[in-house]
Amino acid sequence: MTPQFLRSEAARFREMAESVTDREASRQRLLAMAVDYEERAAAAEAEQPPELKSAADEPPPDPQQAPATEEAGTVKPGRRRLSLRG
Repeated sequence: MTPQFLRSEAARFREMAESVTDREASRQRLLAMAVDYEERAAAAEAEQPPELKSAADEPPPDPQQAPATEEAGTVKPGRRRLSLRG
């Protein structure tokens, strides 16, 4: 699991603790889970190689943008797999 995923889950648990629960015990349990996910995210981030840490800080590419190179749109010949349905 990536640090970004773990942090988003922690945020989700905190939001649920604030808005969904009426019971204090449930609220405390959700907040504890959020803390656990934050700690796991910090540990996962510390284990990443330096080149992945810098890439994680960059925003993800916009899928709506056109490819940057001309080769991105070329089709390479290959074999087709036929599925046998009976």
